[in-house]
Amino acid sequence: MKNTKGVVLILIASLLFASYGVWAKLIGDDMGVFFQGWSRGLIIALALFPILYFKKLIIPIERKDWKWLAVFLVFTAFTQAPLFYAFTHMDIGSATLLFFVSMLLTMYLVGFLFLGEKMSRVKVISFILAGAGMYMIFSFSLVAFTLLAALMAIVNGIASGGEIPFSKKISGSYSVLYITWLSWIIIAITNAPISIFLGEPQLLPSLDIVWLWQLGYTVASMLAFWLIIEGLKSVEAGVGGLLGLLEIVFSIALGVILFKEGVTIQIAIGAVLILLAAALPHIKEMYNKRNESDLYNM
Repeated sequence: MKNTKGVVLILIASLLFASYGVWAKLIGDDMGVFFQGWSRGLIIALALFPILYFKKLIIPIERKDWKWLAVFLVFTAFTQAPLFYAFTHMDIGSATLLFFVSMLLTMYLVGFLFLGEKMSRVKVISFILAGAGMYMIFSFSLVAFTLLAALMAIVNGIASGGEIPFSKKISGSYSVLYITWLSWIIIAITNAPISIFLGEPQLLPSLDIVWLWQLGYTVASMLAFWLIIEGLKSVEAGVGGLLGLLEIVFSIALGVILFKEGVTIQIAIGAVLILLAAALPHIKEMYNKRNESDLYNM
């Protein structure tokens, strides 16, 4: 029963993560690229503060963690605006695939170059598959969409790919919720001045439909994070990783159903390659754990 609950929570979280593109499309040009980022970051930071305060999770960052926190936050600052631009200027499915594969490749490189992780045979194969998938999607994107939109999806993937592994350097000493709160604060702090400098309209909260979409985007962001954390408590990491890949499938499906986006053979092949690249390490992890369990039972 506990395992089933975890699976359901991760599936819902994947659907919510996939909905990011939908909310971005609905908001469209009614909000500036950086304004939607900093305003959403501020709302989430304010919403999380009471929880952190009453649970006494806000603690000083130790000096030894300052460097890694700074690196983590630099990557985090670039995780919102670029993807929003990509979603509003290209298909949700294509943007998601470019974001996901660039994130995967960046995570492998950061882990190998900075965190002392080994490039196993499975990771090398995954790297090659991911690269091939990226080529398929990127070459198509250059024909169907603007170069800037495709590059923004990749920039977001690089930012997320750096954010996730570097968070491992500090997450062991602090609450995950606390680290997430700091992430949204830095997004608000860095995106706000850029938004003002670029002359984006600074919209006051209102009952306009665009603020309804922004609120939906905000709620989806908070719920998705909470659900994935809760879900992973009840299932193996490998299983959770495989289930999380459904975000790609959900993103493509939402784009097709809600916005009549087409899926070409090239995108389909690229999607399959990317899914295989992301799934292989999780499958290998599950296989190794099963073998260890069998040996223990013997």
